[in-house]
Amino acid sequence: MWAVTTVSSLGDWLGVFALTLFVQRLSGRPEFAVGGVLLFRVLPGLFFGPFAGVLADRFDRRRLMVSADLCRAALIASIPWIHNLWALFAVSAVMEVLSLLWAPAKDATLPNLVGRDQLMTANQLSLITTYGTFPISGALVAGLAAPAALLGRIDAFSVLREQPVSLAFFVDAATFLFSAAMVATFPIRLTKTPRAPVPFNAVQGLRDLAEGLHFVRGHPVVRGLVVGAWTAFTGGGAVISLGPIFARRVSGGGPATAQAAWGGLIVAVGFGLVAGMVTAGLVARRLPRERIFPAGLMLSGAAVVGTASMTSMPPATAFTILVGLGAGLAWVTIYTLLQERTDERLRGRTFATLYTGIQLSLFLSLAGWPLIAGAIGDHSARAGSWRIDLSGVRIALWGGGILLVAAGIVTGRGAQVRLRGRAARLRGLQLRPSLGGGARRGLFVVFEGVEGAGKSTQVKMLHDALSACGRDVVVTREPGGVPISERVRGVLLDPAAREMDPKTEALLYAASRAQHVAELIRPALERGAVVICDRYIDSSLAYQGHARALGEDDVLRLNVWATDELLPDIALLLHLDPAAGLARTKGDPDRIEQEDLAFHKKVGEAFLSLARSYPSRFAVLDASQPPEMVHAQAMAAILPFDRG
Repeated sequence: MWAVTTVSSLGDWLGVFALTLFVQRLSGRPEFAVGGVLLFRVLPGLFFGPFAGVLADRFDRRRLMVSADLCRAALIASIPWIHNLWALFAVSAVMEVLSLLWAPAKDATLPNLVGRDQLMTANQLSLITTYGTFPISGALVAGLAAPAALLGRIDAFSVLREQPVSLAFFVDAATFLFSAAMVATFPIRLTKTPRAPVPFNAVQGLRDLAEGLHFVRGHPVVRGLVVGAWTAFTGGGAVISLGPIFARRVSGGGPATAQAAWGGLIVAVGFGLVAGMVTAGLVARRLPRERIFPAGLMLSGAAVVGTASMTSMPPATAFTILVGLGAGLAWVTIYTLLQERTDERLRGRTFATLYTGIQLSLFLSLAGWPLIAGAIGDHSARAGSWRIDLSGVRIALWGGGILLVAAGIVTGRGAQVRLRGRAARLRGLQLRPSLGGGARRGLFVVFEGVEGAGKSTQVKMLHDALSACGRDVVVTREPGGVPISERVRGVLLDPAAREMDPKTEALLYAASRAQHVAELIRPALERGAVVICDRYIDSSLAYQGHARALGEDDVLRLNVWATDELLPDIALLLHLDPAAGLARTKGDPDRIEQEDLAFHKKVGEAFLSLARSYPSRFAVLDASQPPEMVHAQAMAAILPFDRG
């Protein structure tokens, strides 16, 4: 995927640069020709973007990406023989439509190719290559001029004699063919969206679109991220549209000086952008990702205000680096958060909604900020011997920066509330005197881990040890534990139920757990017993929330409601390599055990992530050790929580 992203990004930039050079020779007004090409690259996203997400969620994403690459290769290779300007505008629009199909499919597939702990790094690499190929493409267009001139001497390549830039189109087509060949090797199980076989037509397409928009609107984390990104690009559009004018005013020179100043600011932004993307992973080790995105927006916005306040190029350039740094931090983080928090079935539509809103925000801001600056006009004020420039360009840039800061503050407040609420629910109910109206006097211990980690063995050993001390011990399991829940267990683990929808699975686990808690666990705790349970809510967070990509927050809310907020005093995580655990399993594998190794690795990663996030209620035990050593560690871990 990294190779595909790198080469495809190179091809995208190469095509834009080559096409803008090509169309200038077809019109007596090159500004109109270039502007038309860029306009027709933006407009399709405003209308087709959301439907591209529907297709990415409806069909096999591998085939969509391969088909889009092959069509782009054919279109870009045909350009040298097209001499009508409006036909080239149409080609530019179709190329953008194909790119809109390709991008959400790629972004929705990435979480299926790497583990959760690697997702931030994968996005860093992807985005760095996406923007890092920008200058390489520009240099490549220029560098291909000489070989095009040589090849043009051959009659078979006469098109290069007439239009040397045509060689760039052929190289561009080769990049798309390379991308198609690489994507075609992806396993279909990683690119096919899990959904029931519903016939697809126009009506169903509109329903899918409405479902995606409803998800974005109804999910507080996703909604905050998407709206925050839209607002950020609205503010950031001020820098793009007013930057050349600002550079000319600050540099104080002629056209050549102004052009050099604007180029310097672009280089500074690019340097800061790459630096922000590179450091995002390091920052994520110290701060929750929900806080990095708003912090990046606020840093970028404050730097825009600082840039607009400068009267000379060196300090303005320094502030511009910070603009890029904040943007790089925010952009990597939003990709990672959306991939983590979005249902696999809806991921393509979520990213398409993000892209469409960004394009609309840029479209409005690129036109709106210059109009605002022009309406304000040039003004100044004096403070003693100081003259303060209050031109419309500066004021509009200040407005864009303030909008970025405001977006960061609003998004940050929402993230802080969500983090506090989630942490409070997951901290462990030993901090509460009662729950659900009943006094809690017992001890609730849960064993968690991947398949074959040895939970059943450790449950029995802990039961025997505590019973020998005269304790009232209740041993149970999930799903199951009581007759109704055991019947649900039969459905959940039945190998014949391979086509079960992930949401159905999550709901059945929650239903089984609700009955289990009401009938067995809560009464036992109220009378002061020790309840030892093989799996509980954390298994749902790991299996359905992460491995099934339903989103941990949604699965958590469902189970907190189903159990009336009954969480264990301590979760003993038996950590074991998933491959080793599966090798330990005996008998015919059930439906969950039949999942492939990649699925079980995601489960193991999710358990470790939960343990790292909430160390006060987790104890991680090395399950590769002899059972007696693991048992000794389990006894030591529960001692601080034992009120008996």
